[in-house]
Amino acid sequence: MTLSDMIVRVLRLIGAALVVTGLALGALWWSGKPPKDLQGIWITNGYGLVVQITPFTIALHEITPVSCLPSLSLPAHLGMARRLAGYSFDVQGDDLTIGVADVLDDVRAYRVDALPDQCLHGKMAGPLETFDVFWRTFDTHYPNFALFGVDWEARRTEALEALAGSFDPQHLSDVMARSVRGLEDAHVNLLTPSGDFSPLAPAPWDRDQRAFWQVTDSYLLAERQFIETSGVRHGWLAGEIAYIGLHHMETEPPLGQPMADEAVRVVAQLSEIYASAKGVIVDLRTNSGGSDPVALTYAGLFSATDWPAGSKRTQILKGYMTAPTPVTGRGSPAPIVAPVVVLTSSETASSAEIFVMAARELDQVTVMGENTTGSLSDVMVRTLPNKWQFTLSHQVYTSVRGENFEGAGIPPDLPYAVDATGFSQGKDTMLEAALAHLSNR
Repeated sequence: MTLSDMIVRVLRLIGAALVVTGLALGALWWSGKPPKDLQGIWITNGYGLVVQITPFTIALHEITPVSCLPSLSLPAHLGMARRLAGYSFDVQGDDLTIGVADVLDDVRAYRVDALPDQCLHGKMAGPLETFDVFWRTFDTHYPNFALFGVDWEARRTEALEALAGSFDPQHLSDVMARSVRGLEDAHVNLLTPSGDFSPLAPAPWDRDQRAFWQVTDSYLLAERQFIETSGVRHGWLAGEIAYIGLHHMETEPPLGQPMADEAVRVVAQLSEIYASAKGVIVDLRTNSGGSDPVALTYAGLFSATDWPAGSKRTQILKGYMTAPTPVTGRGSPAPIVAPVVVLTSSETASSAEIFVMAARELDQVTVMGENTTGSLSDVMVRTLPNKWQFTLSHQVYTSVRGENFEGAGIPPDLPYAVDATGFSQGKDTMLEAALAHLSNR
């Protein structure tokens, strides 16, 4: 066989392989293509989103009555959308159901014939238009103005007067920051090139929390242990008491898996290590939250069965909420049955508060510390026409007894203030109080 014949044969083999590969990839792509009943334009109930599904793309737009801004665009492959972006789509009756990884409840959407007018006839946005998007997003979705005594209409008038004739970005940022003053909600944030702003100031000791962890760890009988895929540090305390510090409510699962699946593995590991514990201290004092499903899975470390923990509602429009969605603690196969003390502070926020709301329903759990932050809602993240971002709460959680903890926070069973002075002297007095409480059980 001549060299030229060999080259021709190799090229034919390569060509055949490319054809086979192309056919295989085409079949895989076709299998994930959105079916016709999914295709179309949908507007969510709450959440302020338009979802446009075509045979080629899945696109999300953030909308207000005066704006429509592109948010996310994905290739129209349902498997890719689920594994890489965490979205799943299904039609139930006349509605589109959107599952979002690591969010408790599905998002519902209704079909419309065309994109809203503001998506088709957008215009350049100056400071006044940018503020209008900001203001209307809050006006549509934020449920807590009355709780904080804020007259949102008056804030609009004040801001528009302040912005008249000004095109300075720093001035616009300052006006926006002033407009949300008094909304002492950890989920209200404005993120601009000049810095981030929240109307809720952190606790004075917040900057020292790493030093506090070192003091707390000095009470452990051996070097602290970490679970690398989570925010968990743990170890044994005197008296066969387990210490579990949860820094946040997120995990690092394998690609394509929800965070709650990894949380199940974390719970199984902790259950095995501390099965013989005579008591458990769960430290949430510096936990700023993360995923509600992770928090509810972690709470299941102390229950063999699922249990009701409360409910949540999402604001659809000003004054209108969705029906309540149950919030359920998730039992585990081998729970720890020993008495538990959960430590809280004013910095225990968001899904860490969901953990507290669930755990306090279990008979063996006592909550000790301070009222939590009072920001239980999921976070709505929005982008402004000038590419700045802001966040807000858009949901209301209530306990099984109908208690609303927004703003005030969840009160402890045993009040105990964070002792910053004690920490500076090398003592964790709240931890000592928890140990004393467990020794008397």
